[in-house]
Amino acid sequence: MMELIRGGIYLVNFNPAKGGEIGKLRPAIIISDEEDNTILNTVIVIPLSTVIEKDALPYRLLITARDKLEKNCDACIYEIRALSKIRVKAKLADLTASELGIIQNSFCQIIK
Repeated sequence: MMELIRGGIYLVNFNPAKGGEIGKLRPAIIISDEEDNTILNTVIVIPLSTVIEKDALPYRLLITARDKLEKNCDACIYEIRALSKIRVKAKLADLTASELGIIQNSFCQIIK
């Protein structure tokens, strides 16, 4: 099993989706920390979407293409989910510390 790092962007299988949930094979950011990722059978992720919505904080944050993440994406912060680690397929890239901080602060605004 690959090491799952907080702030890493991985290819994740979100199928089957129900109702308005995000589905299909897509990039996602791992938000759970490394200790939890080692102990638990699940990880907490934020899915990415290539549908870009401008000025959508705290619900979305633009993540620019880098490494194996080939397109600009929005981090869909409001779509946070816990998923089985067997859904995680490959590492694509990493967030910057600044991006991770913005996502954490945005999530705190959403759940206020």
